[in-house]
Amino acid sequence: MERSSFYKFFPPPQFLQMSAVGLDISDASMRFVELLETHKGFVVGRFGEHPIPTGVIESGEIKKTSELRAVFAEMKKQYGIEYVSVSLPEEKAYLFDMKLPAMKYKEVRSSIELSLEEHIPLRADEVLFDYEILKEAENALYVSVSAVPRSLIDSYLEAFSGSGLTPVVLEIETQSVARAVVPHGDKSSYLIVDFGNLRTGITIVSDETVQFTSTVPVGGWILTELVAKNLKISHEEAEKLKREKGMLASDQEQAKAAMIASVGTLREEISRELTYWSTHEDEYGKKHTPISKIYLCGGDSNLIGLVEYLASELHMQVELANVFVNVHTLDSYVPAISFDDSLRYAPAIGLALRQKE
Repeated sequence: MERSSFYKFFPPPQFLQMSAVGLDISDASMRFVELLETHKGFVVGRFGEHPIPTGVIESGEIKKTSELRAVFAEMKKQYGIEYVSVSLPEEKAYLFDMKLPAMKYKEVRSSIELSLEEHIPLRADEVLFDYEILKEAENALYVSVSAVPRSLIDSYLEAFSGSGLTPVVLEIETQSVARAVVPHGDKSSYLIVDFGNLRTGITIVSDETVQFTSTVPVGGWILTELVAKNLKISHEEAEKLKREKGMLASDQEQAKAAMIASVGTLREEISRELTYWSTHEDEYGKKHTPISKIYLCGGDSNLIGLVEYLASELHMQVELANVFVNVHTLDSYVPAISFDDSLRYAPAIGLALRQKE
């Protein structure tokens, strides 16, 4: 696939050819992973997590720029990182495919720009966009386009300004997750569930391209609060119970029922997306390739019983993702990040891989 380089704001310094740092930003925290290139392939260098105060970012939108800049500066001071690939919130993004007449590559960007307003509810001068050329036919060019409001990009760049951290790539979070989770070169169709703290992202990837993404207001923190409310216990006690017994807490039926009810909302949304994917044709009139598997990642994806519950309810193969599948083989190298923790770092790993492309 041919990719534009629109989101590469600055050419990386020469020393970055040996390392890449992905920085995943959510409403509540930031996580980063550094990949170092050795003669044996990539290995994990520095990695870490840093909290973001409540109210600084809400649903991916920066509300307090100076406070976020201070968090960036603290990360720079604590970890010594400088150049980063950064995630953008999928809630603010638009993803769509386009069929263009055959043309030279240098004409693609202007052709897409002329048609943007047919696909998104914003004027062309209000958005920044990136694209991938998916395939070429005799008389047509097929592209995948991702667009975000220009104001969103400006707000993130303003927060980075003067912090000591420099963004070299900006990318929609779901694209980063897909790059980390789906094996390179695998053209099959997959559904990825990124089970976060406050919300869960659902992404369909086919032919190594993000085809669809949605967000469900279900997350690990919400599950913990439901358990705490139902059992009338503290948040800390509820979190411990959730971690130790998960959805199999047979001796705590109220906790189990609360979690199943909440996860049931997620299951229903996944089921809707699976049905739509299997029953509708793409914009070129072709049936979609059937979903082969559901991958789970994110902080609470390893909730005890979740894989089995979704597999049983959806009648599909469900498994926890190997977010290092495109970094190295676990047979020859064991990273410093444990498997359970690695599930939270999928976007950061995908971002670091993007920087090495």
